Amino acid sequence: MRRRSPDRANDFADFPGLAVYRVQSAPYTDDAMSTAPRTPPSRGRLMWTLFAAQVCGSTGHSIGMAIGGIMAAGITGTNTWSGMPVAVGALGTALASWPLSRLMERSGRRPGLALGYGLAVLGALVAMAAVTTRSFPLLLGGMALFGVSQTSNLLARYAAADVSSGAQRGRAMGLIVWGSSAGSILGPNLMEPALRLGGSFGLAPEASAFLISVAGYVVAALLVELFLRPDPLAVARQLHASVSIGRPAEPARGLGEILADVRVQLALATLTISQFVMISTTSTSPVYLHDQGHTVQTIGLAVSLHLGGMYVASPLSGWLCDRLGRLPMIGVGALVLIGAVMLAGLAPGGDRALVILGLFLNGVGWNFAFVAGSALLTDALSPAERASTQGLADLFMGLMGAFGSAAGGMILGVWGFAVLNAIGAALVLGPLGATLLRRPALANLSTPRG
Repeated sequence: MRRRSPDRANDFADFPGLAVYRVQSAPYTDDAMSTAPRTPPSRGRLMWTLFAAQVCGSTGHSIGMAIGGIMAAGITGTNTWSGMPVAVGALGTALASWPLSRLMERSGRRPGLALGYGLAVLGALVAMAAVTTRSFPLLLGGMALFGVSQTSNLLARYAAADVSSGAQRGRAMGLIVWGSSAGSILGPNLMEPALRLGGSFGLAPEASAFLISVAGYVVAALLVELFLRPDPLAVARQLHASVSIGRPAEPARGLGEILADVRVQLALATLTISQFVMISTTSTSPVYLHDQGHTVQTIGLAVSLHLGGMYVASPLSGWLCDRLGRLPMIGVGALVLIGAVMLAGLAPGGDRALVILGLFLNGVGWNFAFVAGSALLTDALSPAERASTQGLADLFMGLMGAFGSAAGGMILGVWGFAVLNAIGAALVLGPLGATLLRRPALANLSTPRG
């Protein structure tokens, strides 16, 4: 006797004169009943798109850091205003965070990231025109738009978190932040071919360098627009919905209620204070090293190793953040940052090895705190709350960085490098103390909202 095969859901069954589909519910297996967030099948492609765009965007941004001061000095004929282009670019980065995030909240990550890179293309072209016309105000206007690229670079880490489950968010953010190190290395090494290409069109060397920025930003915008599909924020909402089946829908909280969340408070404190301390102590270090009689080569090495510490450690900090947890890594970042500023501040000024080591560890400590704070902030927010709150966090962080740069110079001039670093160490004790004192309250809120 022929054995009948088991029924399958939606199989076609042929009865005389009648077409019937068997409809059968899925079996009650572990996979069918699991409420754990599933990794979207497009996650790998989305992550590589974000990483490639980050490398291209950081390549373009590194040029402004490298020649912004040179352009200002060449146009004005004095070094007095040489710091203004980078400062205005940093201000543009901070001020664009909130509007771009609001756009992302309404339309998704893709339009916001692409618009940021597109505005930076316009800024690079305006800066090139400023060199040609010898217009300093035009240069500053171009650098303000140029800085918006860094807004997209920073907000891209949250897009990576959107397509990742809670257990993967640290590593996802770390990978994207690590892309900045690749771009920062690649950009200056493309200077020579850019100068040759610009020279063939009759462009000044300073303007020719910005061809790298234009190309980097255009490629980044195209990558995001063409390949960042489905939109990461839509993926986050789908993942959130998949684990909320059978639960009442949670409405998005108001800003006041969000800011009352202990996790949000600690994340904001971590991001803003670590940014202030890192910027205030390291932006003044070249002046300090110069005053101590060190060569330009030594100063360049110190800056390079500090930037390396800021970004190269990102994959490690992301892995540790997922492995050990957000709060322990905030504590580790605070301890490393305190040790770094104390080492740099107490080391003899003539001992370049100890000072440079302190600056390198300064970058590592900042990176630990930055990745862990960003992951904690994302954990505390539902997908409907993320974009605008994350943009507000980056706005605060950018403004604190700008304030730190100005305050660091004043403190250095009045009290010296040792006092500046001691103040930095005291400030970092805030997030560290809050982490220890509020752990019981944080333990009750350990489950991510999305």
